[in-house]
Amino acid sequence: MPIVPTAAFLAVQFDYLIVGGGTSGLCVAARLSEDKNVVVGVLEAGGYDPDLPEIAVPGLVGHTMAHPVYDWTFFSEPQVHANGRSILQSRGKGLGGSSQNNFLGTLRPSKEEFDALEELGNKGWNWNSLLESMKKSEHTLQHDFCPDNDKMFSVPPDPQFHGQGGPIMKSLFPASVPPIHAALFDAAENLGVARCPQTGHGVVLGSMPVFTTVDTRTATRSYAASGYYKPNADRSNLLILTEAHATKVILEHQEDGKKKAVGVEFIRDGSWLSSSVRKEVILSAGSFQSPQLLELSGIGNPEILNVYGIKTLINLPEVGENLQDHTMVFTIAEVDETMDTMELLLDPHQQRKHAELYKNQRGILASVPTSGSIFVEPSKLGDAEELRAWRDLAESQCNSYLSSIRYPRLKKGIQKQYNLQKEWFSRNKQAEGEIIFFNGHYPSAELQPSLGKRYLSLSAALMHPFSRGTVHIKSANPLDPPAIDPNYFANDADVEMTLRILRLAFKLQETAPLCDVIKERVSPSKEVFESKEQDEKLKECIKNTFSPIFHPVGTAAMMSRELGGVVDDKLIVYGTSNLRVVDLSILPMELACHTQSIAYAIGEKAADIIRSAHINPAFAALSLL
Repeated sequence: MPIVPTAAFLAVQFDYLIVGGGTSGLCVAARLSEDKNVVVGVLEAGGYDPDLPEIAVPGLVGHTMAHPVYDWTFFSEPQVHANGRSILQSRGKGLGGSSQNNFLGTLRPSKEEFDALEELGNKGWNWNSLLESMKKSEHTLQHDFCPDNDKMFSVPPDPQFHGQGGPIMKSLFPASVPPIHAALFDAAENLGVARCPQTGHGVVLGSMPVFTTVDTRTATRSYAASGYYKPNADRSNLLILTEAHATKVILEHQEDGKKKAVGVEFIRDGSWLSSSVRKEVILSAGSFQSPQLLELSGIGNPEILNVYGIKTLINLPEVGENLQDHTMVFTIAEVDETMDTMELLLDPHQQRKHAELYKNQRGILASVPTSGSIFVEPSKLGDAEELRAWRDLAESQCNSYLSSIRYPRLKKGIQKQYNLQKEWFSRNKQAEGEIIFFNGHYPSAELQPSLGKRYLSLSAALMHPFSRGTVHIKSANPLDPPAIDPNYFANDADVEMTLRILRLAFKLQETAPLCDVIKERVSPSKEVFESKEQDEKLKECIKNTFSPIFHPVGTAAMMSRELGGVVDDKLIVYGTSNLRVVDLSILPMELACHTQSIAYAIGEKAADIIRSAHINPAFAALSLL
């Protein structure tokens, strides 16, 4: 029954009303509605199109990005430190959120990074608890590699770290392993970067295969809508209203001075409507729209709210601050034409061939183009003198940025984050960079593949940026997009480190056995490499061509109030009694991972927290069985 008409939705007073049917939101909805004595509502601005090949077929990843039906297709404000570029900020729109659009990778952060969340004032948020939440969300499908291949590709996974019986399917190498994969890992080993003995076990260093959310039994994407929604579509106590754009949370004053969320206003089919709630409102609208909704509801910085005529109900100037994202820049090379890369799908004959193979869960359409990553610590990116200079540059510019922050709590919180980043860097045990393997020519508006040729792309990705940005309303109209200013490369150290990660990618291309299949480097251009000012040319290339990895975090940060948090460790917005944020906006800082696994973990952990706060004795007894 979940997807209902407007009238049916409006007729219900909900126990829990969730804004956003995305990765975390559907997880929370499914878990809370396991208790038949509560009624859960979900407002989702997008629709539901489960049979769309561009969503379901692994080999078609990326095809829904920037599509206005399935992607919010936000763009950043012009980026001062990236030559004025306005950069795509892809966010999934529809049931499943960004889990319906992403590139399927689910790489976890390290134990030390997760444990750092407790150092930021979040009791119980650590590796041990979040590992259980991640495992609860997943079902790990077994592969059938022989022992020699296990060693070659750095598998199999240790079952104690990976879940069974959860809603989201995950697997290694869904249909086949690209031949270049092993050559890349061997080249890395020849450069002193070892294969990681396990994937997802709390250490994120070395070459490792990428777990992907692909159900190998059907060769289809496993995502929040297929895992958390579809199996529960007959629950009478879970109601979902699609194509409903939330506009604000309705707040009432309580005697204790806090605000209580009593409902949500939204627009559907041009009508302004509202639904009421008995227990809680849960914002799961993501790192851009959760802070936007808080501000539209009167929670935020009075200086911003006053500009748009919004009455400040809770003075919380940290809302929308602290925005961070991973960034990446690609180097692309032409490879031997015998390699099976994504360019096969540009040939009509090959399209037909692989369409037939796909019917039996085989071929390139059943595979993913991103099967491996290489995570490296600082010592793999420069000598001691170079790293000292980089650290000094980062320190100087961090201090300059901190001095510009007007809000003492926010300043203290970001200082604490910087201290953690500097500690990780100095100890040389955390990944600072990631090389992401893409089996083909990475999609680019500026540079297109040539028909008949084959390509390999390696991205140089920065894991712990020092630059901090913002997202705020730029209008009182809830249908207007927010002003997204990631402030990329505001700290010059981020550009310098990206350059070092990019140079490692170049070395991999030049190292056997990978170099044996590479015919010619395509990007960056020959002109850049032959320039006498190569470093400066490469930095300009980085600024002109980089992309976010679409892992935005931090804008409703979960930290102690003294450190400028927006939500506490129970995910309740400060100054409210029953308004929570449950999505990646609560993650206070960027970690060395791909954030899909954390989004599910946040949803699972939030559901446990919420149920504990509203214990139903009958449900509690049932859960112990």
